[in-house]
Amino acid sequence: MWDKYRKESKQTICIIGVLILAAKLAKADGHFSILEEEEILSIVPHEPEQAIILRKILHEASEDDKPFEYDADRIKKLLDGDHPDFLEFIVAVLYRIAHSDHIYSEEEENMILKISQIFDIKDPLVDRILSSTKNIFSFKFSYWSKQNA
Repeated sequence: MWDKYRKESKQTICIIGVLILAAKLAKADGHFSILEEEEILSIVPHEPEQAIILRKILHEASEDDKPFEYDADRIKKLLDGDHPDFLEFIVAVLYRIAHSDHIYSEEEENMILKISQIFDIKDPLVDRILSSTKNIFSFKFSYWSKQNA
């Protein structure tokens, strides 16, 4: 897929790279749901008439046989050390997509963590989110247990 869009602008290629990762993540649990597609389309800015093109790219990406690590590495090289905050943003987007169908699989989590490593994100946003979620859950659970004891 990368070769097909190689003549586009750096910004367009980067967005296509994000779409590729998003499609492969959505497919990681075995099912690319309509909820995941809608979430991806809600995140990527586009005009209504561009939705057909974006869906086509998502379908193509979900059928692509290259491993997601290849795509993550291409995005990292494309940005060439610039915009590390954008790499964190991509990881946050992937996390959001993974949860959009209300099923967060081990495959999705492993994929997001591996992408974080490829992007050299030392303290992945995902870890911070998961840690916060676990702390909130622990607090609510212990509060609930005390109330019902």
